[in-house]
Amino acid sequence: KHLKGCWGPEVLPATDSVKDANQVCNNIVGSILCTGSITVEFKRKGKGKVVYSHQKHTHTEMRHFQSLMKTGRPGYYILSPLTVSRDVKLVFACTRQRVAKMLQASEPYINIEHTGMLSFTMDAWTSPNHCVFVAFSVHL
Repeated sequence: KHLKGCWGPEVLPATDSVKDANQVCNNIVGSILCTGSITVEFKRKGKGKVVYSHQKHTHTEMRHFQSLMKTGRPGYYILSPLTVSRDVKLVFACTRQRVAKMLQASEPYINIEHTGMLSFTMDAWTSPNHCVFVAFSVHL
């Protein structure tokens, strides 16, 4: 049924006469693709012109991007890239100062002599309820 619908009724008798799948691909399918009988089935009929956007897909000011991000939550507010950039820089500066204070305060309590080399690990993920988490760990 599928063979007749996609490739036409003349293909089934032709496939019965060959011995393996390679002959079907090379002889029968190749000739049908040249005639275009299967491609006619997949042509766009009356669907209109296809339009592509060649801009970055993460450009948050684009209306279609905001519509996609607000799917299911139309009242959701999307921050501008400048706001996010400013907030990330501010959080980084504050966190850097806090980590420096913690390392300076904990130094007398460390019984291991170290060269000052620390290994940092970071992981970020989104929970099922769309809350974003970032975890940092530091070890000697």
